[in-house]
Amino acid sequence: MDNRKLAEDIIQYVGGKENIGHLEHCVTRLRFTLKDNAAAQTDKIKNLDGVMTAIISGGQYQVVIGNKVKDVYSEVMNQLGTHFTSEESKTTGTEKKKSAFNRLIDVIVGIISPIIGVMASAGIIKGFLALFTALNWLAQTDGTYILLNALGDSLFYFLPVLIGLSAGRKFGANPFITAVLGAALVYPNIVTAYNAGNSLSFVGIPVVLANYTSSLFPIIFAAWMAAKMEKWFERKLPASLKMIFVPLFTILITGILTFLIVGPLLSAFSDGLAKVTMVIYNLSPVVAGIILGGFWQIIVIFGLHYAFIPILINNITTLHYDPVNAILNVTVLAQVGAALGVFLKAKSKKVRSIAGPAALSAAMGVTEPAIYGISLPMKMPFVMAGIAGAMGGGITAAMGARMYGFGGSGMFAAPLFINPKGIDVSFYAFLISSATALVVATILSYLFGYKNQPEPVADEAAKPVQGSPSKSDLHTNDTKTVYNSIQGILIPLSEVKDEAFSSGAMGKGYAIIPRDNKVYAPFDGTIVTVANSKHALALLSTDGVELLIHIGINTVKLKGAPFDIKVKENDIVKKGQLLAEVDFAMIVESNYDVTTPIIVTNSFDHQVIELQLQTAENQEVQIGDPVLSIQ
Repeated sequence: MDNRKLAEDIIQYVGGKENIGHLEHCVTRLRFTLKDNAAAQTDKIKNLDGVMTAIISGGQYQVVIGNKVKDVYSEVMNQLGTHFTSEESKTTGTEKKKSAFNRLIDVIVGIISPIIGVMASAGIIKGFLALFTALNWLAQTDGTYILLNALGDSLFYFLPVLIGLSAGRKFGANPFITAVLGAALVYPNIVTAYNAGNSLSFVGIPVVLANYTSSLFPIIFAAWMAAKMEKWFERKLPASLKMIFVPLFTILITGILTFLIVGPLLSAFSDGLAKVTMVIYNLSPVVAGIILGGFWQIIVIFGLHYAFIPILINNITTLHYDPVNAILNVTVLAQVGAALGVFLKAKSKKVRSIAGPAALSAAMGVTEPAIYGISLPMKMPFVMAGIAGAMGGGITAAMGARMYGFGGSGMFAAPLFINPKGIDVSFYAFLISSATALVVATILSYLFGYKNQPEPVADEAAKPVQGSPSKSDLHTNDTKTVYNSIQGILIPLSEVKDEAFSSGAMGKGYAIIPRDNKVYAPFDGTIVTVANSKHALALLSTDGVELLIHIGINTVKLKGAPFDIKVKENDIVKKGQLLAEVDFAMIVESNYDVTTPIIVTNSFDHQVIELQLQTAENQEVQIGDPVLSIQ
C-alpha cells in the first residue's frame, strides 16, 4: 500500500480529521491525541498493509508503522492540511480527561520525539570521538577533532534552544519566542559569568546563576509560561500592536522570571532528580539490572519509555554518565537474538524474510520490527528475550557499567560506553553483557522459542505438491478449508510482482490470474472490511480464518472504478456467494496488473497451512475448488 492510501485509511479509521486533536511521531510510531479513543477502529487499523499494530498507551493512540513512519507521518499531515493546523492546538475532550501521568507522557513525547533521531546521531558522533581519542587516533587539539566535536556536541550544548523550539510548538506558543528564551539561557556572557563564579543582579535583585547548557527542565517550564503569557497578551492587546508587543512582553516577562526564579529552582530539581535516581539504583544495582533488563521491552511496547528519556538525559547532563541507560541497551541486543534465533531455526522463507531484517533493524537500535514482527506474534521469543535481557542487565550493573553519552542503541551504543578519560570497565561490561544477551536470546529462541512450521504456501506453490491429500485429511475436526474464489490460473505468491505479497510478509496464501470477472465467497463467514477503493475485501470465516482478497496490484489508484462490490461490511456470506464483479479489461487498459493475491492474514495463528491442489504452469482452477487446508 502506498503512503498516500495508508495515510488516508489511518485518518479514516482513527475517526476522521475531526477526531484528531494532535499528532506527532517517534522512531516507529504515529502518536495521536484523539478526542475520542473509542471512535477509532483498531481492528481495521491493525489489518492495514503497512501497520504493525495499534495500541492505546499513555493517553495516546499509537499506530506502529516501523521504519517508514516519517514518510507516513508526512503524508498524514499533508492530508490533514489546514483543518489540523487550526485544530491541533486546541485542548480536546479526551485530553481534559487524561490523568496527570498521561498528560505528562504526552508533553514529553511531543517535545522530545521530534529531535530524538538527531540527538541519537549527535551522541554517536561524540561516542566515536571518544573511541578515536582513546585509541590515540585523534588528539583534542586536532582540527579534525575540533570540527567533529562541534557537530556532535552542539546539539547538547544548545539543547535549550532546540527544546525551546519544540516545546513552543507543543504548548501552542510562537516557537521562535521559546527558542529565543532557550538561546538566552546559554548566551556566552551568561555561561562565562557562571563559569567565573561572578555574581549578577537585575534592578538590584540578585540572580542565582546556573549552568543551563544541556539542560532540559528550565526551558520546558519557560516555554509553558511563554505560551500562557503569549495567549494572554493576544487577547488583551489591540490588533495593531500584537505583531511587536506580544513577543516583546512575552520574552521580557518570561525571560526575567526564568532567570530569577524558574531556572535556579529547576536546575536544583535536575540535580536532585539525578541524585534520587542514583540512590534508588545503588540500593541494589544487580537487582535493578535484572528487573530493567527483563522488563524494559514491555515498557517499550506500551510506548511509556519516553517518560524515562528526561531522566536519562538529565543523568548525562548533571552526572556526565548514566548507569540506567547502560542497562537498557542490553534489551536491544536480546531482541536481536530473539529474531536471529527464529531466523536460524525457521525453514519457512516467509518467516526468515521477516526475522532477518528485524534482527538487523534491532541491531541498529530499532526494536519494533523484531517485537511486532517476531517476538510478540510468536510469544515465546519475547519471553526468551526477557530472560536474556535480565541476564545481560544483571551483568551490566554488577560490573558498574556507565554510558557517557545519550544517543544510539544496539551496536551504535558501543562508543557511548567509552569513558572520555580512556577505555575502562564500562566498555568491557558492554561487550560482555551484550554478547551474553545476544547469545542467550539466540540459543533460547532457537531451542524453545520457535516451533518449525511447514513452508509458506508461496513456497509450496513454487514446488509442485505430488498428489492431493485424502478426503479424511481435509476434513479432520480441526481442519479448515478455503475454497477458490476466482476462476483463473493459480500461481505461487513468490511470482506476484509486489514485494508485500511475494515476500510472504502479509501471510501465507496463493494468487490467481483471473479468467472470469466474478469473485465469490471462499467459505461461510463475515465481511470484515471493504476497502474504500473497493479493490480489496477482508473476510472472517466461521472457524476463525482471516482472509484478504486483494483484486489486482496497485489497483487502489483506480479509486473503485472497475469494481462492483455486492456486499458491505458486517454482511454474513455463504460459500459460493457472489461478492464482486470486476472489469478486468479496464484494469489492463489502465496498465495495472490483474493478479489477485489471496492471503491468510492471521497465518501465525495456525500450525499448518497447506496447498491442496497440484500446481503446474498455467494450471486453471475453478470456483469452489478446495485450495487451502488450515490447521
